[in-house]
Amino acid sequence: MEGVFDAGMISLLKLTPGIIWKQPGIVHQIVDPLDWVRLLTMQDPMTVVNVGQWIQVRKGPYKGDLGFVTDVEAWGARVLVIPRLKTATPQAATLLKRKRTVIRPEPRLFEPDVFKSVYQREPKLQDNGTYTSRGLVFDHGLLQRTFDLHSISPAPVAIPAHISWLFDRSSHPALTFFNIPRPDEWTFEEGERVVVNSSNKEATIAAVKDTHLEVDLDTGEGIVIVSWHNVSKVFAIGDFVAVMSGPSQGTMGWVQGIEEKITYLLEYNEKGNISSDNTKVSFILILVDI
Repeated sequence: MEGVFDAGMISLLKLTPGIIWKQPGIVHQIVDPLDWVRLLTMQDPMTVVNVGQWIQVRKGPYKGDLGFVTDVEAWGARVLVIPRLKTATPQAATLLKRKRTVIRPEPRLFEPDVFKSVYQREPKLQDNGTYTSRGLVFDHGLLQRTFDLHSISPAPVAIPAHISWLFDRSSHPALTFFNIPRPDEWTFEEGERVVVNSSNKEATIAAVKDTHLEVDLDTGEGIVIVSWHNVSKVFAIGDFVAVMSGPSQGTMGWVQGIEEKITYLLEYNEKGNISSDNTKVSFILILVDI
């Protein structure tokens, strides 16, 4: 390609996959064949994603995973994702040899001691509180990754509950209950009774938002904003309930007992009678702070 090497050309090169801009010139890198067609459809990075936005990874080892954008540059975005680190166990190695397939590691928060034990190398603690090891950067248990703008897309409003919980548990300063989306499996409606876990105060849901709930406290303090992970539904013995998600989805029955976050149900069958064996079904209550 020939052209005038002016500010406009430099800006275009910065947006082109496979070309990395470094002062005082450019460094050429082989373009992935999957990006060849995408080169014909250049995009303005500021219109694709924004800082504080949730995205979904479209390709690579984290394909399908959700991430939180912390920085947007001309070359792409810096994103926080939940690490998927391989666990070097004898059982996993044996399974890989038999099946000759790649087993995708489960998402888990980074823990320095666990990392050192598994990989036999100690991650280096940086002055800013992050840990680094062989090019990987871990921040509050999350992994910092960089993606070009063709590798990510806006994420749905709700995210899986276990992923939401991991992001919440990381306590990363960029993540607050105002920007962690609603767990996809959870169902809350206006007028429902809940208890605020942090204060143990009961309340009524006044409004359901994408990232939080507004509840009217019974104490007369008025309406307050609470995170999804700071409320539990209020149930009483004798209530007839239905499980909306999880392994016991579809189960209906009467609440027979409540112990912390476990609810015991006397199962209801299709004939409308108590099960012949009078079996009690125990399951983890879905709509609670886990």
